[in-house]
Amino acid sequence: MIHWGTFLSVKSLGRVVIAALTALLAVVASLVVAAPAQAAPTVATRVASYAAGPATVTRGKPITIQGQAQRLNGKKWVNTGTVKAVVYFDPDGSKPNAAVRTLNSNAKGFVRTSFTASVSGKWSVRLVSTGTLKMSSSVQKYVRVVAPPRPTSTAPISKWNCPAWAPIKGNRSSMIYHMPGQRFYTRTAPERCFSTEAAARNAGYRKAKV
Repeated sequence: MIHWGTFLSVKSLGRVVIAALTALLAVVASLVVAAPAQAAPTVATRVASYAAGPATVTRGKPITIQGQAQRLNGKKWVNTGTVKAVVYFDPDGSKPNAAVRTLNSNAKGFVRTSFTASVSGKWSVRLVSTGTLKMSSSVQKYVRVVAPPRPTSTAPISKWNCPAWAPIKGNRSSMIYHMPGQRFYTRTAPERCFSTEAAARNAGYRKAKV
């Protein structure tokens, strides 16, 4: 049998404990300061004077990408200072809009870099956002990559033979060229081989009479 006095004492003790815990939680809550949400960037940016080229380039030659990072100051565009930029490339048929290089601009916001031409595609530059600057992208510039032209003349591949793509035999001492099927073609040791008669003539040679 529980004595009423004991029961009331336990009940009172419970109230005290609950009150103490409530007070402690209030103190802890007052000490915890919520971290403020990070403010979103507010300053507009752009890539000015953007260029990628030349518009048509031979495979293996350089493609230059350049532009200037600018920010809006009131109603006027001014340079951003040093910022981070990412170059994107959208080649014909694969990996659309892939990031290919990250670099820093100079102190006046200028970005310039180069790549070895391999395939045709669209190039663009994206400015990375910062605490105050918004992200922005340039337009895409298409660069066409073409195969290097085949040479029009070459050295012979042996004493008596020219390569199949340049079969015309040129004799440098006489400045005469011999076409396949002509009388002295097989007996001519070429000193220069040409792909076309026009190439031989442009080099100063004249065609054998027979």
